[in-house]
Amino acid sequence: MKILFVAPWIPAPVRPRSLVIMKLLNERHDVRFLGLAKDDAEAVLAAKLPVREAPVLVHNPTAGSLARTAVALGTGASLQTGYANPGRLTAELKRLIAEWRPDAVHLNVFRTAHLVEECGDTPVIIDLDEFRSEYYEQLAETGPNVAWRMIGRVEQRRMGAREAELVRMGVPIILSAPALTGELPPNTFVVRSPYDYTPQPRQPQPRPTVLFVGRLTYEANVNGLMWFIRECWPQIRRAVPAALLRIVGEAPPKDIQALAGDDIEVIGDVPSVDPYYAAADVAIAPIFRGTGIQMKVIQSLAAEVPTVTTRMVAARAGVADGVHVRTADDPAGWVAATSALLANPADARRMAAAGREWAVANHGTDAVRAQLAAAYRSLSTPIPQQRRRLAQWSQTSH
Repeated sequence: MKILFVAPWIPAPVRPRSLVIMKLLNERHDVRFLGLAKDDAEAVLAAKLPVREAPVLVHNPTAGSLARTAVALGTGASLQTGYANPGRLTAELKRLIAEWRPDAVHLNVFRTAHLVEECGDTPVIIDLDEFRSEYYEQLAETGPNVAWRMIGRVEQRRMGAREAELVRMGVPIILSAPALTGELPPNTFVVRSPYDYTPQPRQPQPRPTVLFVGRLTYEANVNGLMWFIRECWPQIRRAVPAALLRIVGEAPPKDIQALAGDDIEVIGDVPSVDPYYAAADVAIAPIFRGTGIQMKVIQSLAAEVPTVTTRMVAARAGVADGVHVRTADDPAGWVAATSALLANPADARRMAAAGREWAVANHGTDAVRAQLAAAYRSLSTPIPQQRRRLAQWSQTSH
């Protein structure tokens, strides 16, 4: 099969889902890439992509993206698609379809959702990763300030309408996680984020070490981490006086950097997280707002590190409290869960082994390869049959 892979960015190790899915597709298919690049550094990344022919890139500087986002505010379009909608992207898409005649177009994330109709009669599959409008609904209700809450209200409505339209159209949709409640529409397929990890030899530390790994440019990470430090960490320190909190993540903001001291270590960005997982006694993911599956949880489970997270994050991943992870939502629960894992290494190791087994079974390359193949088989289902299934689902789910 000839697959045209279209993305609003360059798949790279910092965007592992799109990069690994492209690699899996390229194992069995002829894949070409069309994407946006904002600068020369991203063009260099594109040259390393796992495709046979040179990628087709459309220059997309940040200033232009922000200008289109501002225009989208007045047009009713999603801000996300406005950000990634230079006119030349559509022109190159149509050119490649006409000249190369792919068997399918793979659209990567919601920012490319405006391109579905531009593909004409060529079958389309879109990896939304998640129904992202839910995140903006959460942001509208609990955003950190008025500006974020306003963006949430605007984007939730616009993005949600487009997601619902894609479902009604019967476009095959890839999601990274099953539904929390109810049944997914028949044109949706769970393809989890691929993550293979060989646990590193344990590196015992002189102090019990709690690890946070995550992008510190993501407000949900920052807010959750600050909540943990403010509401939980002092009590954990009283229970385990020698405990150390180690924070590893890209671009830590000044308020997190300022917390560095005897009991908190701020590392910042690193070339590899391997040594930090090997040195961790417990990993934390205090995330209270978000959708899909938190990559940091997949990583810590695959690395066989005992993990504490919120009930929401655990439910979305499909892991069980006390079996694969420990869960909590309030300070008392977080303090108890984290302190217990630090104080009982044998119990912590048993839970970590179960977490590792779950990660391999659900997110290992072999598992994801089979999930992706099932999604692509849907492209051969006749449109009338797809619409009948969708109509039946709509009747039974409402």
